[in-house]
Amino acid sequence: MKWKIIYHKDVDEDLESVGPAAARRIIKTIDKKLACEPEKFGAPLSHNLRDFRKLRIGDFRVVYQVLHKKVIVFVLVVGPRRDKEIYRSASDRL
Repeated sequence: MKWKIIYHKDVDEDLESVGPAAARRIIKTIDKKLACEPEKFGAPLSHNLRDFRKLRIGDFRVVYQVLHKKVIVFVLVVGPRRDKEIYRSASDRL
């Protein structure tokens, strides 16, 4: 089954900030992994992001939500793994 990928409006800015090569790799991985089996890849988050999951792609992290009834994966934020700022950004976008 193919899942539909929907991006938060600010993900474009996230991808621009990581550079074109990394952005291509991130989009390719999202299309390959999350569009097919979003729950097989990534790990669940907790606290105020408990409905979301995280996926590591090299030095970057993708925070996404699986919406079962609509067969949709909602990508909330993309950012570097090195700092925990990505989770604050994710919370701010909710």
